[in-house]
Amino acid sequence: MINVKNQELLDKYVNNTGISKLFSQDISNLLELFSLNKGDFLINEGECSDYLYFLVSGKLKVFSHSTSGKIMSLTLFNSFEIVGETCSLWNKPPTASVQATSKAYCIGISMKYRDLLLNDVIFLRYICQNLGERLSYMNNTTCINLYESLESRLASFILKTEKDGIFSYNLTECAELLCTSYRHLLRIINLFCSTNKLVKNGKFYKIIDRSYLEKVSSNSFVT
Repeated sequence: MINVKNQELLDKYVNNTGISKLFSQDISNLLELFSLNKGDFLINEGECSDYLYFLVSGKLKVFSHSTSGKIMSLTLFNSFEIVGETCSLWNKPPTASVQATSKAYCIGISMKYRDLLLNDVIFLRYICQNLGERLSYMNNTTCINLYESLESRLASFILKTEKDGIFSYNLTECAELLCTSYRHLLRIINLFCSTNKLVKNGKFYKIIDRSYLEKVSSNSFVT
């Protein structure tokens, strides 16, 4: 991860995201820009971060490890999102890691300004709303993973991550996020292809029957 000294690019992301509206005071002089390459870690499990981050471009995945060492994928971010706020603001070791799955940019605020942030009512309201929405999302996702079919969950995931009708997400990571085996995931993808819902094009899959995916989708990953 690199601290990018490019005020023009930082200003672009500030304007595009409207991040300044989340605070009751001018925080423009507190903002720093960071870039991550695919595979770079933004937050490491068990290590307190010196910054509070906002994803402004690219994709991040959040995952932790079970006591047996198995990776448990929790969620993914691919739009403007605050990251690691609970751990950063209250100086608690994070229970999950955050890793870039593509080239990404984040705006960071140093935790030497922690007291200023914790006394900003507008910002704290945003944090409370965000945490409430995430808790609701996690509860919903847990129920879906327990009771919805993989076909339904995969349809939702494809609709969430496709770009211009092309699904190209890493299938190993996809299997982790959907709490299934790689083999079972391939079985369902092949089923979609054999029934003309998708067509394989090299390493990618083109959506042929979007209406079917929308019909069977569990909405677990659809915004």
